[in-house]
Amino acid sequence: MTMKRKAALSITCLAALLFGSACSSSEQLVFVNYGGESMTAAKQGWIEPFSKETGVKFATDSPSDPAKVKAMVEAGATTWDIVDLDVGTGAKGCGTLFEKRSSEIDMSAIDPKYVTDDCGVPVMVQSMALVYNPEKFGDDPPTKITDFLDTQKYPGKRITLNYPLQGLEGLLLADGVNPESLYPLDLDRAAAVVKRLGKNLSLLPTVAGQAEGLESGDYAMCWCMMGRAAISEERGAKLGIVWHHAFSGWDALYAVKGSKFPEAQQKFLNFVATPKAQSDFTEVIPFGPTTPASKPKLTGRRSNFLAQYNEQAIGTPALMDPKWWKENSDKAFAAWTAMTSG
Repeated sequence: MTMKRKAALSITCLAALLFGSACSSSEQLVFVNYGGESMTAAKQGWIEPFSKETGVKFATDSPSDPAKVKAMVEAGATTWDIVDLDVGTGAKGCGTLFEKRSSEIDMSAIDPKYVTDDCGVPVMVQSMALVYNPEKFGDDPPTKITDFLDTQKYPGKRITLNYPLQGLEGLLLADGVNPESLYPLDLDRAAAVVKRLGKNLSLLPTVAGQAEGLESGDYAMCWCMMGRAAISEERGAKLGIVWHHAFSGWDALYAVKGSKFPEAQQKFLNFVATPKAQSDFTEVIPFGPTTPASKPKLTGRRSNFLAQYNEQAIGTPALMDPKWWKENSDKAFAAWTAMTSG
């Protein structure tokens, strides 16, 4: 685009803004996350306001799939532009599958502990904690994470997602591993926990499966994604929460290499790095923001499902080690498959 054309477009955009409408744009980004309520939150909190402000159009897809990203980048046929991934997986592709952050992205509002690679913009903290069925345990419910393994005192089905990240950590915490000594993950010990639980452990294929399990009441305990559990409670699920030694990991948004609109990618990443954008997302689904200045307006009991409001109950928190996951994800995924396929 020539400078004259850029100037003309700027004047047109200014006029549009003065009259209360967004500047039209031929740019379109494909945004990808894990679907369900998190996609609804992304649309309401990020996509729609950014599109209104800039004129950039969006399509969406799900679920996030690192293997698909790798295939499209290596084939030179990128069709996804922005992808939501855990930071361990994202860091592994930083510089090869994902573009490095532009220097124009303002990261100052994001807590530095969540910035663990040169590509992603951290956008949400997902906590896992022990959830129990209060209708099964009456006046003597579980009170600590290790109760997850006590099938004599607390009999019944244990459910959790069939995914090694957060799943492995949950099994080890339930077996009494100190949160501060969680890494490097002891994969053999985790396998022994799976064997010990045997038929009492039910692995759920999707986050929708978690919702179905909680809302049906067909479970005793769940090592649960808390933001999703909040939605289930609002749909009628009866839940008890044990925050003791809860685990928190976080996701970031990544700009996929080979996009037709790299400038729009970076502008969108800059948009989601703000306290307001992250508050708007959290108000739709209670995943914690990575921006300490965010003050989401939470309805009902939603603050009960955010780690930042339950620090005293958590005690010593367990935090994901992105470096360990970047270096050991292949081994961890293989180990998880081996220990859970029997």
